[in-house]
Amino acid sequence: MKLKLSNQLNMVGAVLGVAQNPEYKSVWDGKPPADFALDLAKLQAGYDAVQAKAAQADSAGTGAADAKAVAESALEDAAHVVARALSNHFKKTDDVERLAKVDLTHSSFARLRDQDLVSKATDIRDLGTVAVGEPDAASRGITSARLTALTAALAAFTAEMTAPRSQIVNRSTLLREVETDTASLIEIAGDLDDLVLQYDDTAAGRNFISAWRQARMIVDLGSHSSSATNGAGSSSAAAPATPVAATH
Repeated sequence: MKLKLSNQLNMVGAVLGVAQNPEYKSVWDGKPPADFALDLAKLQAGYDAVQAKAAQADSAGTGAADAKAVAESALEDAAHVVARALSNHFKKTDDVERLAKVDLTHSSFARLRDQDLVSKATDIRDLGTVAVGEPDAASRGITSARLTALTAALAAFTAEMTAPRSQIVNRSTLLREVETDTASLIEIAGDLDDLVLQYDDTAAGRNFISAWRQARMIVDLGSHSSSATNGAGSSSAAAPATPVAATH
């Protein structure tokens, strides 16, 4: 997720934390203007939804890549087992031509790119399908069960090969939605900036306004000389105070 979006979401979390702090909640809870509580609830709900979507975007691709790696490893193992069984069989039957096609190490499979691995494993499976009915093939490990396992591993890996790319596309879509939704949160926070000013009739209210403004500062943590801008449009070089975690 972009640094700007992270900073904006951190700011929203900070103002929600300030508002839900017991020290300040009594200032606005059940007090006019009523729209402050309504807009705050809207901000909280939107923030929770965006956070969930952002987490989903961050995880998109990782799970698919992991699943692909598992399927790839399983295919390499299955193809290697059948290849070694065939190698043993062809060596004992003096079949030099077919032996040359299957005399492979495990690392030989591991070095292959996706489609090349599929092609090689398919060749091994097809050679095994022919050899399985030959004399003494079963005693050398060339069995229908082994070939079925290899076929299943081939199908599983083929299905996973394109998954990471689709997950990347899905992640991009989610991040665009996060960006749009975050812009809406910033707009709601701006509406709350106008309403929070009405709590200046008590010392607690004025403290709440001050804490709210401090939390509304957005600091670009990625720059060497960061500047902070609050909701009212003023700027300051001061970093916001550590926000109180929002409670639900």
